[in-house]
Amino acid sequence: MKELTYRKALCGDIDAVTVLLCELYDMPYDEVFEENEELFADSNQAFFLVFDGGTPVGVTHGSLRREYINGTNEDLKGFLEAVYVLPKYRLGGVAAGLVKVTERWMQMNGCQEMASDCQFENTGSYKFHLKIGFEETERSIFFLKTLEPLEYVVYPIDDVLREKVQPILVGTWSSTKIVANGKLWDTLSMPGFAAVCGDDVLGYLFYEFHDGKCEIFVLESLAQNIGIATALIEKVKQVAKSSNASRVIVATSNDNTHAIRFYQRRGFAIREVRIGAMDIARELKPSIPIVGIDGILLRDEIEFVIELE
Repeated sequence: MKELTYRKALCGDIDAVTVLLCELYDMPYDEVFEENEELFADSNQAFFLVFDGGTPVGVTHGSLRREYINGTNEDLKGFLEAVYVLPKYRLGGVAAGLVKVTERWMQMNGCQEMASDCQFENTGSYKFHLKIGFEETERSIFFLKTLEPLEYVVYPIDDVLREKVQPILVGTWSSTKIVANGKLWDTLSMPGFAAVCGDDVLGYLFYEFHDGKCEIFVLESLAQNIGIATALIEKVKQVAKSSNASRVIVATSNDNTHAIRFYQRRGFAIREVRIGAMDIARELKPSIPIVGIDGILLRDEIEFVIELE
């Protein structure tokens, strides 16, 4: 064994870090490498390596965290995310040396506490933590219950569904009236669709045909990540095709970055940006706020279009 050296991992060390962590996590190289690329770009994350000559033989991963961690008192604390040393280098203080340089990095970044964890059955890791100065703070048992996916059906909005949807719509939009492209539209007379699970409305959409096109005026999903909004849009596209409309359009405000991404991912293209449209809309509907999502000023309207084949 040559003289061991410790240092913070640089971008050029990502391969060495990945190889060692693959052994720790028992995961494919590509998956660990992809995650490490993001971590190396984050100033709140750091890796440290120990070398025997020029050969990397151990690694630690430390992070700076602000969320609550069991037993901690400080707002900013360090967290020992991982420590791994090749088997032949264990029991000689190598891992403790790695933790020491990781701890130093945390101190240099204002941390007064360093937290860590290990699996309940990993007695070796438990003893190691106690040996290098950690104190046990709390024990927890984690539970898991498998949830069945929600099954929903998309129905055309009839009078019964309209009564269920209307208070939801007013709660979000402050009125049944919507301003789009400088005009005031009332959803009370519009056709629409609603995604329903049992007695629950999970999402709804209102649309109207005009000028040879189909325009979506309201789209709201009350359940995320289960395809509600996409299913509603597909229903409108089907109706639009059967009615010989050439395109479907929809507009959103400049602050709604989620909707801007959502529509483009589903094939819509930006057709027009109406600068200052929200100022005009506010004259027609004074309840529209000045400031929108994430503190962004509500100023403009972005219209998207998808051509129907």
